[in-house]
Amino acid sequence: MANYSKESQSIGLAGVGNARELGGYRTEDGRTVRRGVLLRTAAPNNASPDDCCKLRDEFRLSKVLDFRTRFEIAQAASGTPLSIELMLNPPAVEEIPTAIDFATTVHVPILNEDKMVADMEQEMEALGGEVTTLQAIIMGVRMGIVSENMYVEFLSDDCGKRGFATVFEHLLAQPGDEALLFHCTQGKDRTGLAAMLILNTLGVNDETILFDYLLTNQFNTAIIEREKMGLLHAGIAQEDLDTYMLGMDKVFAATMANAMAYLRKTYGSVWGFVNQELGVSEEGRDALREKYLD
Repeated sequence: MANYSKESQSIGLAGVGNARELGGYRTEDGRTVRRGVLLRTAAPNNASPDDCCKLRDEFRLSKVLDFRTRFEIAQAASGTPLSIELMLNPPAVEEIPTAIDFATTVHVPILNEDKMVADMEQEMEALGGEVTTLQAIIMGVRMGIVSENMYVEFLSDDCGKRGFATVFEHLLAQPGDEALLFHCTQGKDRTGLAAMLILNTLGVNDETILFDYLLTNQFNTAIIEREKMGLLHAGIAQEDLDTYMLGMDKVFAATMANAMAYLRKTYGSVWGFVNQELGVSEEGRDALREKYLD
């Protein structure tokens, strides 16, 4: 594998977590993903004025794809704690508040929010009022929503298929000299899957794709340590930490490996899924490689 690193992939944003690019990765046929056009981050709500200047002037960012659920967007916009009421009755997404007001932001849901909330509704109502992040994760782990196979659900659900198909529609329509940024809340799960599908379609090998996925742990080192301490303080046993960290800011190779294995078993290859389920033709794949590879 080439000499990739956190530094080689970072886009240097002060107020946006997990902020990096897909540019610079080598493909199996010896080409390179173009620099500065495919950006992945955590939610950019707190992008600083300098961050915005950099994204606008250096990267020529013109399109942002927001993978968050309606309640994630509403909670982030309000700055208030997550509540049962907000999860059960999230407002419609008419306009996404964002610091990146110079680019077009498009809501592209990946998770089947209605199904997820319906599955958790009874347990959430038993809590009453506000629900902490830890409570939500404990529920998700107990119900199997948060697990090493959760990406398989994201990819197999019709909502996920529609969302990832929309990602490729925007990639094909995007002007080649303008950057596109995609993100969820933490920039690791939905964003990581989108990055995997894009990189595979461009011809990047599995080793590099997993490297890109696991970079989240380097960008989130301090956050991960704080979350581990919080879990221990809440009474979670040391040996159970990784199970709960799946729903927080750490990633694990097995989660992505399971997703890719599912696609290969079901569709013959990751490209088989992109082609058959997301509607990207071979001509579309060629167009993407022409646009995003040097």
